[in-house]
Amino acid sequence: MSVDASSESTTSRHPEDPAHPGLAAGAVSALDVFGQSLAATGPSIAIGGTIPAVYLTAGNGSLWSTAVGTVIALLIAWVVAQFARRAASAGSLYSYVFLGLGRGPAFVTGWGLVVGYVGIAAACLVGAAVYLGALLESAGVPATGTTAQLVLLFLAAAAASVLPVRGVRLSTRFGIVVEAVSLLVILVALGAAVVHFGLRFDTAQFTAKGIDLNTVMPGAVLAVAVFVGFESAGSLGAESREPFRAIPRAVIGTVLGAGVLYLVSTYVQVLGYGSAADLATSAAPLNELTRASGVGWLSPLLNAGIVVSAVACGSAGVNAAARSLYNLSREGVLPALLGRTHPVHRTPHLAVHLLGAASGLLPLVLIATGSGELEVYAWTAAFGTFGYLLAYLLVALALALPLHLRRRREPVAAVAVVSVLAVLAIGYVTYKNLVPAPAWPVDVLPYAFAGIVLAGLGWYLSLLRRDPDRARALGSRTISAHPSATAEEQPA
Repeated sequence: MSVDASSESTTSRHPEDPAHPGLAAGAVSALDVFGQSLAATGPSIAIGGTIPAVYLTAGNGSLWSTAVGTVIALLIAWVVAQFARRAASAGSLYSYVFLGLGRGPAFVTGWGLVVGYVGIAAACLVGAAVYLGALLESAGVPATGTTAQLVLLFLAAAAASVLPVRGVRLSTRFGIVVEAVSLLVILVALGAAVVHFGLRFDTAQFTAKGIDLNTVMPGAVLAVAVFVGFESAGSLGAESREPFRAIPRAVIGTVLGAGVLYLVSTYVQVLGYGSAADLATSAAPLNELTRASGVGWLSPLLNAGIVVSAVACGSAGVNAAARSLYNLSREGVLPALLGRTHPVHRTPHLAVHLLGAASGLLPLVLIATGSGELEVYAWTAAFGTFGYLLAYLLVALALALPLHLRRRREPVAAVAVVSVLAVLAIGYVTYKNLVPAPAWPVDVLPYAFAGIVLAGLGWYLSLLRRDPDRARALGSRTISAHPSATAEEQPA
């Protein structure tokens, strides 16, 4: 089912401005929807950075940690896909939560997810600056000092903002091409490692020799983080030609494909780490693996691939977050300025510029005041992860309490069982991110995140008192897969 071009704006709280007519309904293909999820997930960055971190945590149990992380991600993706088959909106997950839990939890979901997108986008931009600096250094250009890193970070942030403004198809196609080329180079590197170290049945990995659940499960928590962003396909619900088909397929397909890729990559990398123990302590283990495998000439290509992949990932995060702000604005909850679109490209350009600036400014300030680049990467990534976990938890709860399905007179038993499993899995991952408390300053990040979310909720509750009609318009721009759905079927 395609979305009629007029449906994107029929319930807007703001009068339609000919200069800002709304998002371009029907302009995005299934390939573009998949590209959004792929770029936001950033598998190249995950393989180059997070999987080695899983190894440092789980050792021989890394393969099992990755497998458990994949299963958890699939549970969440399945929950998201259930909503995506039934509803579409630029608000993505917050619109789904609105259908199941109502307006208050929906606003918390949307606000928390925007914070999560900004945090992960900031981490991606830092990663781009670090790898670009290393690439320039290898070419004899000094680029690893603080000043150089600030300049590179600014350039990465600018690129991540320009792409979404120029058009969603440009940014998503860029993400697809970048990830395809980068992953090809990574697969060549992994293939060289297999040839060099020998492909064998590594019983130590399959039996997790010397490892127990107390080691595997913390590694699985890290492994879940490599999947965040897959849900961002939902942000194109108002622009997709076939949202009820393309978005669920992109969500499930991205997690399945990335999961297989991560499992293969984990197995091969651990083979290499076991054969050359110093690889696991390297700041760039994938580069070290290529050198140990006799294909060190691939290192510059790997670095270049990760740079552009990181920019695409940051761009995809800004892209998705901007559409949440846009949707909230068009529903009347946020200032009207954020609901404006570019007169030519039909993109929420002001929201994009605001979020792009926030994503770049946060790490710029931290690095300029003396924090190390890798520290800032870890802090912003950890901070952003809380936004995703909150949104995933609420959307799983929205399905676990199947009020929306009951209103639609659909079977709920099997859906409720799977969604309860997703709730428990997300709850466990959240718990392991908080207990035991990490070292300072990471230990204060949950409180900082909670403060921002509560401030946003305070804004919404204040609006509910000042202008109830505006506040209650939240969720009004959700398009049902069944046009016969009525307002009475929506939560109060």
